[in-house]
Amino acid sequence: MNDLSNFIPVSLPEVAVKLAWEQAHGQKASEDTVILAAVLENVRAMLEEALEGPYWEAAWEKSDQSIIVTDAIGHPVGTIKPQGSSFIADFRADAPKLIGWLDQEVQQIVKQN
Repeated sequence: MNDLSNFIPVSLPEVAVKLAWEQAHGQKASEDTVILAAVLENVRAMLEEALEGPYWEAAWEKSDQSIIVTDAIGHPVGTIKPQGSSFIADFRADAPKLIGWLDQEVQQIVKQN
């Protein structure tokens, strides 16, 4: 794994690997920024898989507090909020549980639209 630029962490040990790689490549990163990027990129990957293509987008509506999902023409189709106080806190508490929950939320948004 020499090129981790597209690697999306799903656990704290993987966050540490990605953080070390980013810092070694001159990027200013922290554990929190890597977690936030991982949460958002996981949601994007889940959307792409659920829709069988990159048709919808996910972006921070409010960093660490809500993710807005928009359809192919940019209309909001759903919002994902953390179960706890923040996505970072949820990731730190139980990353696999958060990833599973995010997948459920994505599936629900896709089914409703």
